[in-house]
Amino acid sequence: MGGRMTRTKESAQGDVTYYTVSEDDFFLGTVMLVNSLRITGNGGKVVVLDAGLLPEQRRLLERDAEVVTLPAKIKGTPASMKPYPHLLEASGTVVVIDSDIVVTARLDDALDLARNGKIVAAPAWLESTRNRWFAEWEQALQLRAPLRREEWFHSGFVALSIDHWPQLLARWWQLSELAPAEQAWLDHQPFNAPDSDALNALMMSEIPRGALALLPEGDEAFGGDITIDDVATLRCTLNGRPVRLVHYTDSPKPWQRRGWVRSGATAYVRIMRRLLFAPDVPLRVEPANAPLWLRPTLRGRLASAALGAPNRTVGWISRRLPETARNRARDWRRKAIGLRAGSPVGSGDR
Repeated sequence: MGGRMTRTKESAQGDVTYYTVSEDDFFLGTVMLVNSLRITGNGGKVVVLDAGLLPEQRRLLERDAEVVTLPAKIKGTPASMKPYPHLLEASGTVVVIDSDIVVTARLDDALDLARNGKIVAAPAWLESTRNRWFAEWEQALQLRAPLRREEWFHSGFVALSIDHWPQLLARWWQLSELAPAEQAWLDHQPFNAPDSDALNALMMSEIPRGALALLPEGDEAFGGDITIDDVATLRCTLNGRPVRLVHYTDSPKPWQRRGWVRSGATAYVRIMRRLLFAPDVPLRVEPANAPLWLRPTLRGRLASAALGAPNRTVGWISRRLPETARNRARDWRRKAIGLRAGSPVGSGDR
């Protein structure tokens, strides 16, 4: 009975396609995204835009996803290429999702909202980010309607129906081309997050606000803040409330060589090991292709344990700093460790 029920649930998502962007440095994150969708019973097709994958990485992803290479590219950061599904003549229910997100529960209700005509996204984590708004967006993006002052939201997860919104992705792409890529990830700039700012400006001008459906607060959470309740099922909570989208914004990513310096990364390693190396995942990575501290070996666990204490100290201090001090600390980390231009994932609250 359990198998039949699972197939029935998955068939209900047969019209859904998840679109993400990946490259060499984001390969492990993309594997985790795909595996997390399958573990949590979210059916549908996955399409990965190859923005710089190695041949062997592409081959592994092709076991459970369609990997595409497109001639059209927005100059600057691949983050702004998120709306690329319109170039593939996408149909049905489309989910544009960042490759540094892990899905920890089913998404049926969000997908139903999209099928019924809503544009579904997640609210920003910080109050100050929700107030993000720049008058410069209207002229820089050549908006076709006056810019309204409304709540800013994340674009790491965006679900919509092509039947209801056939031109939205193409228009988002056009605005992303106009967003100045040189401002990406620079605090206090109008286009700090070019992809998100372009979509928010579109939703604050040309699209009726009633079309937007924001997920409940806490559905998406920063990976350094969550509590992992059950690593096998990926059940996670934030302040006792279930989380459905675990997002590790900013850089370095927790699966990268220096990722252990991120807040909570050495706790999050339990999820990473489960999604990269467990025997029941459709895409399994060779441990040698992951940083030592992440590998499911004795040496890897010892390295992770040794890094755990300084990581917890960093996280404890970070959570107690005022926002301005956190921003300075984040900028220092970016400079010291390296935030590469061209990251497929836009900046967020961290």
